[in-house]
Amino acid sequence: MVRLVSPAIVGREREMGVLGSALADARGGRGGAVFVVGEPGLGKTRVVREVVRVATAADQAVMQGRATSPSVQFRPLAEALFSALRHSGVPDDPELAPYRHALSRLVPEWRMERVPGDDDSLVVLGEAVLRLLRRLGRERGCLVVLDDLHDADAETLAVLDYLIDNLAGEPILVVGTLRPDPGRTADLVRAAQRRGVATVLTLSHLDDQQVRTLVAGCLNTAVERLPQDAIGHLIRYGEGNPFYVEELLAEMVETTGGDSRHGVPAAVLASVTARVERLGPRGLGVLRSAAMFGQRFPAPLVRAVTGVDEAELLGILRAGVDGRLITVQDDGYSFRHALTMEALRAGMLPQERAALAVRTAQAIEVGHPDLPGEWSLLAGELWQLAGERERAAELLGQAGRRAAAQGGLSTAIGLLERSLALLDNGGDLPPATAPVLESLFDALVAAGEVVRATDLSARLDAAAPKEVRITVHLGLARAAAKAGEWTAGRHELGKARRLLGTHAGPAATAAVDVVAAQLAFTDPAPGRLAEAEALAKRALDAATVAGLPETACEALEVLGTCARVRDLDEAEALFGRALDIAVRHELTMWRIRLLFHLAAQVGIRSADPADLVEARQVAGAAGALVTALDIIAELAVVHLTRGEYEEAERYARECEQTARRLRLGEMPLFGLGLRVCISAHQGRRAEATDLLATYEHFGGADCDFSSAVWGFGMAFCSLLEENRERALTEFGNAVEAEANRPPQYVSYAHGPRLLLAVLEGKEGREDYEKARSTASGNARWNRVFLTLAAAVLAGRENRPDAVSLAVQQFHEEAAPFPLAFHLGLRLLGGAAVDGGWGDPAPWLRAAEAYFHTTPAPRVAAACRALLRQAGESVQQRRRGIDAVPPQLRGLGVTVREYEVLVLLAERLNNREISERLFVSRRTVDTHVANLLAKTGQPDRAALAQQYVESIAPAQGDEPAGLGNSE
Repeated sequence: MVRLVSPAIVGREREMGVLGSALADARGGRGGAVFVVGEPGLGKTRVVREVVRVATAADQAVMQGRATSPSVQFRPLAEALFSALRHSGVPDDPELAPYRHALSRLVPEWRMERVPGDDDSLVVLGEAVLRLLRRLGRERGCLVVLDDLHDADAETLAVLDYLIDNLAGEPILVVGTLRPDPGRTADLVRAAQRRGVATVLTLSHLDDQQVRTLVAGCLNTAVERLPQDAIGHLIRYGEGNPFYVEELLAEMVETTGGDSRHGVPAAVLASVTARVERLGPRGLGVLRSAAMFGQRFPAPLVRAVTGVDEAELLGILRAGVDGRLITVQDDGYSFRHALTMEALRAGMLPQERAALAVRTAQAIEVGHPDLPGEWSLLAGELWQLAGERERAAELLGQAGRRAAAQGGLSTAIGLLERSLALLDNGGDLPPATAPVLESLFDALVAAGEVVRATDLSARLDAAAPKEVRITVHLGLARAAAKAGEWTAGRHELGKARRLLGTHAGPAATAAVDVVAAQLAFTDPAPGRLAEAEALAKRALDAATVAGLPETACEALEVLGTCARVRDLDEAEALFGRALDIAVRHELTMWRIRLLFHLAAQVGIRSADPADLVEARQVAGAAGALVTALDIIAELAVVHLTRGEYEEAERYARECEQTARRLRLGEMPLFGLGLRVCISAHQGRRAEATDLLATYEHFGGADCDFSSAVWGFGMAFCSLLEENRERALTEFGNAVEAEANRPPQYVSYAHGPRLLLAVLEGKEGREDYEKARSTASGNARWNRVFLTLAAAVLAGRENRPDAVSLAVQQFHEEAAPFPLAFHLGLRLLGGAAVDGGWGDPAPWLRAAEAYFHTTPAPRVAAACRALLRQAGESVQQRRRGIDAVPPQLRGLGVTVREYEVLVLLAERLNNREISERLFVSRRTVDTHVANLLAKTGQPDRAALAQQYVESIAPAQGDEPAGLGNSE
């Protein structure tokens, strides 16, 4: 008897060359994505099998998974990770700790650690998978094969889309296979190809010579020995499709005298049927039953459906393997090709399929009573095939709710909509419809599909009980609050209140009031904080009576955030109370959120980052990535105030870049805004201005953080340029903006604004006392400037003891803040010299020595001028020649000429420059003339442009912003 063998891959040399190069690139840390596209039978699986062989031989990590249905969430990703982690276990890597929560959706070993929270975004999961793959491919790169992506669920495609956009620079090659059918997968692949982040290999049909080579390989013989009649038949009916050719060849080899000259693919389907029938009636029944499970099937359940004994079942399965119909898998058996399974299903009458579907569904429910994982979905689809609509709807709804619980909102919505369609017969909706509608509504709101959720709410109003309808309208109100749609939110809240009536219980009252408090807090209307507090207090009282710990935490967070604007002690007490509730009731995500709030309080009061670092570790370990990014932003602020600019920049960039990759709303703007502040605190006007332009280009002007960008950032740059008038305007604008809409953070503009206003004689002791009693006045950063204001006021009041006490307090308060301390000394010294009080000389000398070593020469010059004015001797300083950019230094530009050039580029005239540098007008005229002569520029404008071109590379930083700071 002639037996077929598996031939070497035929006709795919170009494709294998591309894939081989991609594997080598991944080994070198240059990852990418390659998609193999072709109709069924063209050899996608065979190409992938060869790639896997090459990668395995090169000792690369290999992972494989296959999609089975758009309704099965994360199947190919989970299977691929299982294949790598099944034997080696999950790597214990600190880099993965913050992502364990996200990965628990795919990695079974981490599911016990999974806690519900708000960090379930698919982008976060994509980043988590990327980092795990990076770890697995650290040595020699890794290959991830995802088969049959045309059957992938929406969540898998979202994660895949994120992966392929971020593979450059990673030791990861992703290879996917799919059919060329229109759909979401094909759209994703085409879009990735257009972006240049993926390669697409479209398999063609084999030509005649390649068919001959394939057949010769199957028969293990030479091409010239093939019978010409048989080859002609295979070329004619096989259409160059390797699977068709092999199936037709198998039928020709295994039959004697049979005429297989029929159409394709009907010929192939007939061939499969004929080969299965050779296994006998029992064999045909067993494989038809197996086909009801899909391409992969579990032998024990097939036995339960068919009633055959174990020995007979094994004999049939062995014959199927020998007949090249099925293959053995790690977790069961699989049909060799999807067309084999389809042919078996197609060969049954509708009544046969329905009856077999009932028996299969019953066997699944007996074998897996809780219907875990995919069993609920498969049983639901079988009951639907059997015509049992209500039972099918129940199980599809169950599968949808499970998908939603795992964050698979697109899959959940699709399944719940299928469940609803089965229950909707065009008349009155049955009672079973209400829970499906409620679950669908929740999934739509969570997915941001507020318009669809609103449309659905009308059906819920007609079908659901009052309690469900209240929940629906509260969900819409909560979604509106997050989106800033206050009018729509209040409208939905009104519906909920009307349904509640006047005799609502405490649980319902708490649920309504806490959402109302959130709406009030985000509404920019006057009096919003008072309204939010009143509602949150009422919600807290009701939640306490009803025993609702999560609602209590939610209300206390609103109360604490409102209190933080006026009283840090009160805010801290409220956050602490909420933390106690979260710990007592094991509310993990709330515990982490409140640890962040309390750590931020410590940073505000003392500038100590230790508690924030600890809170970040806790958030990272639990996978609370959004909260972790909030903490990172706070760490950037603390390190900025401490003058630790490298650490501050690192945290700010991490916040910006990670938030942008995870697509976290305005969070990237916070990171970019912090970078503006960091540059401003170092006196880098050009860099700060470029970053500010990028910040505003991406919508920063409308962001709540804008007041901080000016009042904590650009105003300090103006102070470092000795432009006190501009700084006071910038501080004032920031404080005014915050008064119109109090931010959720403590403002750091109030202290310095008051000091400048006192120095200018625009505000006095009454204003100081009022500022000192505010929440912002309790922030250590602001206390530094308030104590300076107290010293100035005491000096003007001729109270030397009070001046000494205030200066001593200033030294204590400003100890962690080098910039605030030395700026304060300069401002205090100037006021003392002008007023003839205090001991300005040591203050000014300390400030001059500090600013002489920083990119703030004007402050140092001002200190020297004030010392001369006070009759003190001044050590003449010239900054080193290294301060001058190399292009200008090569032309002989001196340090003083460079200082003039800097101010000239800001469009100051010679009189203004002389005032800034405390030199005569004639001296400035001489320096400008020298600059024109040395640089060969025709006028002041050209000279200023040369400065702009020379300073950027001298600062050593490339312009970076939201769009290019990856």
